[in-house]
Amino acid sequence: MVEDGVPYPTLTGRAQFHIDHPWFLEADEGLPRHKDSPRAGGDLPLVVTGGHPRWSIHANNTTNRLLLETTRGHPVLQLHPADAAARGISDDDLVRVFNEVGEYRVPAKVSPGVRPGQVILYASWEPYLFPGWRDGTWVEPGMVKGLHFAGGYGHLGYAVLQWQPQQSDRVFRVDVERA
Repeated sequence: MVEDGVPYPTLTGRAQFHIDHPWFLEADEGLPRHKDSPRAGGDLPLVVTGGHPRWSIHANNTTNRLLLETTRGHPVLQLHPADAAARGISDDDLVRVFNEVGEYRVPAKVSPGVRPGQVILYASWEPYLFPGWRDGTWVEPGMVKGLHFAGGYGHLGYAVLQWQPQQSDRVFRVDVERA
């Protein structure tokens, strides 16, 4: 598109920020803007975020010996020292992460690089690396945003099993306790 001048697959053929689809306008999302996340998962004190770690994308490299040297070699839930102290959690304690949807267990990593009120579980770890094969998906509410079904309108299009056109970054509510 940039190098060869091929038009973008949008209504205008250019990079486009305004979406004038009636559903987006009704939801006040015609332009990108901040909206607080819904309290999915329950009225709990911590917010889960995540993403792909630098050492792998998907699960290809979670058993690569060299790349495992950049991690603890197993999944961890990162949390702020104040949140850990309030719950009596020390570094590498096994913790129970739970909400109204479900629960899983994972070792804790106490880190000042995490905001208070936030916990981070990075993607790419296979379920067999968690006790009982229960990974982070066991607490995901699985909410689908209705706007993402507005297909057939320029670049908008729903794809089966993709849930939505952008990653939600797993912003939903949980609490954590020592297992």
